[in-house]
Amino acid sequence: MAEKRAESVEMAPPDGHHGWTGETSAEARAATAAEHSLSIRQAIRKYPKACFWSCVVSLVIIMDGYDTALLGSLFAFPNFQKRFGIPNPSKPGTYQLEPKWQTALGLASSLGGIVGIFFNTWMTERIGHKKTLLTSLFWLTGTIFISFFAPSVEVLFVGQLLCGLGWGVFTTMGPAYASEVAPVVLRAYLETYVVLCWGIGQLLSYAVLDSLVGNKSIWAWRIPFAVQWVWPVIIAPLMFFCPESPWWLVRSGRLEEAKMSMMRLTSNMSDEELQNQLSLMVETTELERSITEGASYLDCIRRSNLWRTEIACVAWASQVLVGFGVSSYATYFFEQAGMSPKNAYKLTVGQGGLHFVTVLLSVFIIARHGRRSIYIWGCLIMSAAMFVIGFVAIPRQSSATGGVSAAFYYVWYSTYEMTIGPIAYIIVAEVSSTRLRSKTIGLARNAYNVINIAATCVVPHILNPTAANWKGKSAFLAAGFCILCAVWAWFRLPELKGRTYEELDILFTKNLGARDFKGYEFENNIDIDEKLGVEHKE
Repeated sequence: MAEKRAESVEMAPPDGHHGWTGETSAEARAATAAEHSLSIRQAIRKYPKACFWSCVVSLVIIMDGYDTALLGSLFAFPNFQKRFGIPNPSKPGTYQLEPKWQTALGLASSLGGIVGIFFNTWMTERIGHKKTLLTSLFWLTGTIFISFFAPSVEVLFVGQLLCGLGWGVFTTMGPAYASEVAPVVLRAYLETYVVLCWGIGQLLSYAVLDSLVGNKSIWAWRIPFAVQWVWPVIIAPLMFFCPESPWWLVRSGRLEEAKMSMMRLTSNMSDEELQNQLSLMVETTELERSITEGASYLDCIRRSNLWRTEIACVAWASQVLVGFGVSSYATYFFEQAGMSPKNAYKLTVGQGGLHFVTVLLSVFIIARHGRRSIYIWGCLIMSAAMFVIGFVAIPRQSSATGGVSAAFYYVWYSTYEMTIGPIAYIIVAEVSSTRLRSKTIGLARNAYNVINIAATCVVPHILNPTAANWKGKSAFLAAGFCILCAVWAWFRLPELKGRTYEELDILFTKNLGARDFKGYEFENNIDIDEKLGVEHKE
């Protein structure tokens, strides 16, 4: 990308910002050129501490992944059923959870997460990422006690609901922090690490539950809840030393602190390079203020921000849609498709190991291909796999048809983990403006939560033999959603790879088509300077 540096610029200091000088635009151009010239190896050498702290913050995602896999599996534990269920009339001496409470407990953390996400946005804008995350860790440490000592299913529901507030913060904090401390070339890899952490949480949940299957005491269900206390003990002390996001400090007008934070996040960078990076942050912030004066939720749906919010929401919600009726109820789905319960459960647990392999493979795909092409091709391949599963389910179900369904489910799952799984996180983190990032990410995650809640309510009725009884044919629904997502992406998802946040701000204001982003080149500073009101002097 060609960049021509302005020889001199004149600019009035923007209102409410201190430290803005006439040299800022030239310094920002130098920082942009430096960003584009960085290789992955050079970026790791210059930003090793940023990578480390991003990985530390993303550890909280493990807690969310752990809880996601935990409660649904506990429903099958006899002592859990006895504590929170009612006598089973069809099997004297056994207990079962009432269907209404199964649904309620399945929704509790998602409902709490919706509130927690809005809380995260409000808190982050006022006290920053670091203090918000510490507050949430302390909050979760307390609310876990409610679930651990719950004497009734009603109290357990309250405990999960309140824990959901903390998990809502975690699901949005990891991607947001990674996107603000990483250089352009490393953003995708640190966002992919977020997805890896989520899988680690699920694997830990399966491991803990598997070790307690034969335990007949009350600790069979209490220990899994107690394990959740381990993570705040590990993460909270580290967070006291974590640098605040320099982008947040710039937005708060604390430029000296932002520069100090940059120094703590980088290595082998000269004062000039640090000043250039700071100038780029300042200019990007001022550019966004010139485009959208406010920074409220209403501003997320104004002008070019409406398109950016749409992209973030659809990208994250599509993670549910492309596997609708199958992915969240894999064990139950394959039982209905003809597999034995034991084999169906093994298939689900096997996903944990496959998650690691495929997410690691996705790193090579992300390095070679753009966000847009990965998203579209991922949707098309997944739709083909789901169509096969659906057609196999049309004849009478048997162990053979169940085996074929399982094989193509693994094709779907592998494709998901190499495409939509990580790429949705990357898109959400990159597409939002820096001033509206916490709000846009929050809205996107809540779009995911709303679709997930709908799936939790609808899918059991689709699969249940006493209701719609679609069995394996429910894969047709997921296949249809895959195609819809691919069509949407073709017309609405632009290429974001390799762009600084300032460049994306400009591209979204130019009324370009989604397919025009990739080939657009910035030949000079005019695009940026026109927005900022800079006068050039020859």
